[in-house]
Amino acid sequence: MTTTQLTELAHRLATINQFKTNEAGQNRLVYSPTWVEAQRQVIKWGLELGFQVNVDDFGTAYLDMPGTTEPEAVIATGSHIDTVAQGGQYDGLYGVLGGLQAIENLVTEFGRPQKTLRLISFSEEEGSRFPDTFTGSKHYTGQQVDLTMKDPAGIQFDDARQQAVTKLMLAGVHHQLPDLPDTFTELHIEQGPRLIDHGLQIGLVTGIVGQRRYTVTVKGIANHAGTTPMNDRADALQHAVDLIVTLREQARRLNPDLTFTVGEMHISPNTSNVIPGLVTFTVDCRNSDEAVLDQFERLLQQTVTAPGNPQITSSADRWAKSDVTLLDRQLLENNQAIANQLGFKSIQLASGAGHDSQIMAKHTRTTMIFVPSINGISHAPAENTSQEDLLRGVELLAASLHQQAY
Repeated sequence: MTTTQLTELAHRLATINQFKTNEAGQNRLVYSPTWVEAQRQVIKWGLELGFQVNVDDFGTAYLDMPGTTEPEAVIATGSHIDTVAQGGQYDGLYGVLGGLQAIENLVTEFGRPQKTLRLISFSEEEGSRFPDTFTGSKHYTGQQVDLTMKDPAGIQFDDARQQAVTKLMLAGVHHQLPDLPDTFTELHIEQGPRLIDHGLQIGLVTGIVGQRRYTVTVKGIANHAGTTPMNDRADALQHAVDLIVTLREQARRLNPDLTFTVGEMHISPNTSNVIPGLVTFTVDCRNSDEAVLDQFERLLQQTVTAPGNPQITSSADRWAKSDVTLLDRQLLENNQAIANQLGFKSIQLASGAGHDSQIMAKHTRTTMIFVPSINGISHAPAENTSQEDLLRGVELLAASLHQQAY
């Protein structure tokens, strides 16, 4: 990449990241005003660069640079435009804008491709607003999504979807769902410390761990904090804390590589002088072995529903499930050869985070390229990657797309 191209990538990243709320970090939850601004901007850049732009019913944008001799063959790249609440500046977005930059660089240097190059900006991947993940790539691959699910404010997915998609239909944009591509390559920050800790520049992803997400609901009895004896309480929060400690220890004993995270909790009535009567908390667990995840799910259900205080009931509802996914071996080997030719220090590794690639891989040949995350931080405002590493990722992606499409 030239200095001008690197400056353009940095400018585009900064442009999207300036669409902010008053909260810390990036908050592009799907179909929110900041999400609409970001997806509209990606579409505008595509139109300015001469791409053919389609937007589907879920708001995913497809920017096509048609092939000259095999336009029906599609080589795709991209990622998601949404973020977690108070997220970082590169997760998802780097794959979208890095992909745009890679295709722009190729067309500038080599002209139109023989096969169609497609940039995909998926509508949603994170599951941060509605209780489902990967809804953009699920819709693209023909999976059903519950349109009646609601966000914490009670807004229905289908209502938010329709209002947001209408705002993406700029002049020159077509409203349709394109056919699936022949291959899909996702460029992404690692979101972990392995590359940065070992002084490596590129990660080539072999597969993606499976993950399950649950909401545990504990119902007790709200009562006066001063007049209710300790031995006569149905304290939902204390029961929830005990469950979390037990579940975490069970996960550790089952498999040291099984990740266990309680990331969200709600307490009612959430008042200092009232014993909590209702508590909900989430559990996120991930592993590269499906059998381990199945076994922990059985343990979780047994533990949560085990009899105890007759005045307290608890239940667990699984609302997200992604299977362990292996990515395309030939694309991996091809990218390994390219990384070696470019002199990049690389490693092959599995991804501990979920990605749209695990949805796409069930339907088309799919691969992923990682660049380092400084201090291994992601899903937080401190998320960062050096400009040099951003550059290497785009350079490798461009070389891979060139090999596939020219």
